[in-house]
Amino acid sequence: MAKIVVAHSPDGDKTPFLKGILVRSLVSIDIPFDEAFELSQSIRNELKNKSKITSNELQTLVSATLAKRYGKKTQTAYLARHQPKSDIIVHTPSQSLAFSVDVLSHSLGACAINPKLALIGASKVQAAIRKTGHKEIDHKSLRRLIYRCLNDHCSEKAANKYLAWRRFHNSNTSLILMLGGATGTGKSTIAAELAYRLDISRTLSTDMMREVIRPYLPSQVTPSLQYSSYEAWRGLPPLTYAAQGEDNNKIITGFLAQLSSMKPAIETTIERAFEENAHLVLEGVHVVPGEFDLCHAEKEAVCMQFMLATLDKQSLKNQLKKRVRKQSKYRNAGHEEFIDEIWQLQTWLLELADRENVNIVPNINVEDSIREILEIASQIILQRFPPDVDAIDGND
Repeated sequence: MAKIVVAHSPDGDKTPFLKGILVRSLVSIDIPFDEAFELSQSIRNELKNKSKITSNELQTLVSATLAKRYGKKTQTAYLARHQPKSDIIVHTPSQSLAFSVDVLSHSLGACAINPKLALIGASKVQAAIRKTGHKEIDHKSLRRLIYRCLNDHCSEKAANKYLAWRRFHNSNTSLILMLGGATGTGKSTIAAELAYRLDISRTLSTDMMREVIRPYLPSQVTPSLQYSSYEAWRGLPPLTYAAQGEDNNKIITGFLAQLSSMKPAIETTIERAFEENAHLVLEGVHVVPGEFDLCHAEKEAVCMQFMLATLDKQSLKNQLKKRVRKQSKYRNAGHEEFIDEIWQLQTWLLELADRENVNIVPNINVEDSIREILEIASQIILQRFPPDVDAIDGND
């Protein structure tokens, strides 16, 4: 499909049309992720014969599509987020920036506040500043105003989340968010959306790590790395899983052999993140409960681990079939012919997660799963960094 350029008014600056940006914009007005993705793809398809479109034309097209599918209320919410830039200036120690409802809304989303409430809160903040007649505000006064607006117009819970996450961000502590789950449970989709909402730039997949590691290690040394997680046993001598397997289960034995080859790289990745005070979303089937030494990391960082699951076998099979259509050019993209092996591996992972008290999140709907993970994350942050209005300014 040809590249589409968007020309922005009034300066004429040009940027490529990015489907992902449109998806985020739609999610921010409370459209479920799956629907936002599908709608963005339909917009992209509608523009397939165009090489250039103005930002106003694109906005009109999206607005009309939203009105047709969701009604006037959703259309109005979308248009409200695309108003001209504010003339209010926010001063920080390092720079001065134009106030933006959209930017503040995203920032509140990084405090695990529901996108709809975040937009309401950000709009109320803008209205409160305009009511004073001031055109400038310093960042500390802005933070206190944000807290008051959330508390008065949204909920005390949202206001306390803001205080707790604000304290967390001021503490310069790393957040290590780990998502495990069998093939086809939606790990990469959930990880990408969580990284966006929490404003985390560093995301890693253990499957990608395996692809990178594999060429550097001879197949004779690590034969299990040459196969997918559920068929790693094919790289082992038959006597290995017959004699040493967990209850003689070749699928689990092969997977554990593969995990042992992956473990040093995964642990090094986690350690590097908290040494650099960096946030990290790590996802993959190799994120196995109880397998990693997180004692040191948990002292230096906030570590959270979740296990995604598809609890209906037919639903998992349907999800694997979708991967065939989306990723057919990749090796073993579909995996649906291995549904029994994947189901067996998932059962073992879930039993292990249950024993290790790791949060299990049934991934039926992407938006619901993200909401559940963010709610659990917020409870952990609230415990580690109790809300304190006097600490809102931090050290800056």
